[in-house]
Parts: sequence; structure tokens; C-alpha cells
Amino acid sequence: MESLRRYKKGYLVASSLIESVIAIAIITTCLLVALQLYITVLEGRPTTNDHRLKFQVDQLVSEMKLDPSFDSEIHDFQTYTIRKSVTAHDDRGSLKRVSYSIQGQSDTITYHYLILKEDENRP
Repeated sequence: MESLRRYKKGYLVASSLIESVIAIAIITTCLLVALQLYITVLEGRPTTNDHRLKFQVDQLVSEMKLDPSFDSEIHDFQTYTIRKSVTAHDDRGSLKRVSYSIQGQSDTITYHYLILKEDENRP
């Protein structure tokens, strides 16, 4: 009977030890989840080389919009090569799909753009 009274009051012998173990287990689980998320974020961050390559492609796209040339080209640089390929996206041929493939030392990255080709006969 005495033990039931203690239990109703919320006090058990060695309950603080059990609570401590449960709290440590919960904190450890939360830390492991946070560490996994932190590692995933660090691995997914683009490098400065990735930003430089993307800037180079954006520059080529801007030049193409100013002076439209819908011919396939190859741009060679010291450590990578950019290949431009142009295909028709629709039946009329006015919408072009322009792909820039960056061939690096270890991998290949491809960027796709849709560009409207202006008719030369239109005023």
C-alpha cells in the first residue's frame, strides 16, 4: 500500500536515474540527426569552381541573346570545355533548345535554355 501512495505522488525509487538515461538518449538522438543534416548541407554546397563555370555559361547565353547565332560551338578553356548544341524545340523551329555541356576533369554538367529565334522577315 505504501508503494502505491508513493506512485500516486509521482515519486518512485530510482526514477531520477531512469529519467536521466531517457533524457540522455533523447539528446543523443537529436544531436545525431542534427549532425547528419549539417554534413549533408556541407557536402551539397557548390564550390567556387562551380560558380565560375555557371558564370561562364551565363555570359555565353547573354552574348547569344545579343548576337543570336544558333550554331553548335565548342569553347575550350584550360581545365574544361563548354559544348553548345542547338536543337529545334517545336515544329515551326522558332523556339530553340540550347544546351551547354561543361566537360570537366571529373564530371559533366549540362544547362538547358529555351530561346526564341526571331524571324528575319518580321518587321
